[in-house]
Amino acid sequence: MAPREHENEERENEKRENQKEDRRESGVPGGGAGRKDEVGRSGVYPASGPFPEGNAEIRGQASWGQGHRGAGAFEDHGSSELSYQDGQILGAYSPEHRAEQVLHVQIPADGAILHADLQVPARLQGAVLFAHGSGSSRHSPRNQFVAGELHKLGICTLLLDLLTEEEESVDQSTGQLRFDIGLLAGRLVHATRWLAGQREIDRVKLGFFGASTGAAAALQAAAEINEIAAVVSRGGRPDLAGDALGRVRAPVLLIVGGNDSTVLDLNRQAMEKLAGEKRLEVVPDATHLFEEPGALEQAATLAARWFQDHLGRRDLGIRAA
Repeated sequence: MAPREHENEERENEKRENQKEDRRESGVPGGGAGRKDEVGRSGVYPASGPFPEGNAEIRGQASWGQGHRGAGAFEDHGSSELSYQDGQILGAYSPEHRAEQVLHVQIPADGAILHADLQVPARLQGAVLFAHGSGSSRHSPRNQFVAGELHKLGICTLLLDLLTEEEESVDQSTGQLRFDIGLLAGRLVHATRWLAGQREIDRVKLGFFGASTGAAAALQAAAEINEIAAVVSRGGRPDLAGDALGRVRAPVLLIVGGNDSTVLDLNRQAMEKLAGEKRLEVVPDATHLFEEPGALEQAATLAARWFQDHLGRRDLGIRAA
């Protein structure tokens, strides 16, 4: 099967995945007893007034530690306390429940606003940005499952949509933007810089997890950011990263289903072009979406071990007293 024919098949596979996804209803927060307060066009759950007429400015400080965040910058799905003051939403997590919290954040990237779900474990040992694949979204149950395994190791996760809602609508018809790897990689770079600047995250190593075409974006972005400590691709298309493969210095793990023959061939070809530490793991009898019993669990275990081996706390050096 030619790569272009496989892209068409990939679109159909991901369409099936989308139909299976359990889309969460964001209007029902965990801590708001079903109440949704509107702040401008953004939902902040729960919130206390008075409310501004429009969205407040997006600010870049950490959401989980008494940081300032614009009214359009996050939704709270847990037990944090939020209030409006001086044009900003102020918020803080209950420390004992922080590991259970999921924040919806909005990240500016070259004029676009990217939506992402951020979860920060209590004992932080690394951070991984997820770039999903063709026609999928940050709500992908497969990526969420992998993220859950990383949380057990103390690894923060940012599940990211690299296309805006308007672009997703266009892409549903054309299928073109999901293969614009330069665009996707550039936005992943912006999101990485945003995450790296957050309090506490700046003390740990960063990694990328990419699925399908998101893997190509992750590899291309890793070629631009020297600080990336590890990359994992699940059922990915690393071949779409092109010449960037030879510039990736981060250790790369490629996970492919044994019955995903076309993608397996493409990953073997990409392995030859990767210059740094690399490994190809084949999950027996698994197909592209790892739908077979136990297949996704095997992939998640492989990814978790790779990140556990290569992430951790940054060496900030010894400071003078």
